[in-house]
Amino acid sequence: MNKTEWFLSHRVHSLNAKREEGMSSWETANEDKVAELILLVAKHTEDDPTTGSTKINKILYFAEISHLRRTGDPITGSDYQKQPHGPTLRRMPPIIRDLESEGAAKEIEEDYFGHAQKKLVALRDPDLSEFSAEEIESTLDMVRQFWGKSAKEVSDISHEDLGWRAVDIGETIPLELAFVARPEVTDALRKRARQLAADHA
Repeated sequence: MNKTEWFLSHRVHSLNAKREEGMSSWETANEDKVAELILLVAKHTEDDPTTGSTKINKILYFAEISHLRRTGDPITGSDYQKQPHGPTLRRMPPIIRDLESEGAAKEIEEDYFGHAQKKLVALRDPDLSEFSAEEIESTLDMVRQFWGKSAKEVSDISHEDLGWRAVDIGETIPLELAFVARPEVTDALRKRARQLAADHA
């Protein structure tokens, strides 16, 4: 086992121990909380013409892993999958449908320099009662970091992420890989990533 694999195994062991002690929010994603997080991002990006569905997915993903690095816990523990344009929230489509049916949000299509862009418009303020101040700040920090960047720019950034590079299209990205500095993606690391994804499926 090389240094990278040892470090990843150590971090996963620590997270599993926290789960067993009931200290971690990781084990199951709170879908209501995910929906409110989506509304938070939509609300704070409504004045950024570059923000469509592709960019919202990246903001959510990078907010989760940046918060995980800082605190040891994700914000929601949601599953993200590898797609050609970067990580996407696996449950995004049904959550958006639920928000629309509740009258909480509406997805519209806009023309952005000759390209169709899906944009989520928040029709109410998000309920932040289940969020810590640190979780909100982690999310808004990603909104600020990606402000004004195009979908292609944020996709290119996400393609440098180890989690995205370590799995195949359609597979779940193990958020634990957030703890690993940018190593070479070896066959052993891909195998470990797939095992982590299967463990959390």
